[in-house]
Amino acid sequence: MSWLSRAKDVVSRTIGGRSNETPETRESTSDRPEPETAQGYVPPEELGGVVPDRVVVFLHVPKTAGTSLRDFMFDAIRPGLLAPERHRFPTEMTPDEVAGLSNYRAFAGHFDVVDLGKFPGPQAVFTVLRDPADMLVSLYDFWRAHDPAFIEEHDLVGPRLARERSFEEFVGDVDQRIVPDLDNTLVRTFTGRIRSNEPLDDREALLAEAIGRLESFAHVGHVSELERTFQWLGGELGVDSVVPERRSNVRGQWTAEHLHNVDRTEVTPAARKALRPLTDLDDRLVTHFFPPTTP
Repeated sequence: MSWLSRAKDVVSRTIGGRSNETPETRESTSDRPEPETAQGYVPPEELGGVVPDRVVVFLHVPKTAGTSLRDFMFDAIRPGLLAPERHRFPTEMTPDEVAGLSNYRAFAGHFDVVDLGKFPGPQAVFTVLRDPADMLVSLYDFWRAHDPAFIEEHDLVGPRLARERSFEEFVGDVDQRIVPDLDNTLVRTFTGRIRSNEPLDDREALLAEAIGRLESFAHVGHVSELERTFQWLGGELGVDSVVPERRSNVRGQWTAEHLHNVDRTEVTPAARKALRPLTDLDDRLVTHFFPPTTP
């Protein structure tokens, strides 16, 4: 089957959030074998479409349609060029593992801006944004879809809390262990604060830093305009872009045995009020790049 055909049939199995994750609970592409080790340096003339003078890096914030984009990258370029690592921060790797990253020409995963210094360059960095409140509702629903036995087997804090609490309780009294997953996750990701459970201190300065960092990216997309990101990415990879007919990891399409379907959470007025301090900086960040359109 060609990459073009496979890109139209993207279905995945897992994901969401960073706190207390195991490889089995993180986002992954669907049923795709991936190389476990570097394939060796590939001469530019054999890159199979990848722009030879830039490395493509996708900073995937959970619950922003990132699995579909990674699947597209997997299908679009020559095997062995997309790094298999997509969960662990490269800054946590050994020196030999970091050196091995130079064998790849594309990266996609739950990384943050600190990790960019570990990837080869020059880089074409891109990301996708989403309404922050929608992100948290989606994460909550994904976490509570986990099977209780699976939660206990892997000691998953986020899913356990989501199953035990109403959404209003979940966001109204945030457990310290999942602060990075709930509290202005976008700003934390684009300033490196995603690694800390501590409250954000100089909030205005961090927002300005996150905006400045995103303005340096080659592309910033939004889930509501995902076709634009696919078109940009196709051009960057030197292939025709095809927007999948269905996104990966969409609620109700989970196929992993440890997940079950759940109804979308309805956000009550009280929960909406509790969300505000968790999304205030992220709301401003998204609005900076995607101002509301007037009718």
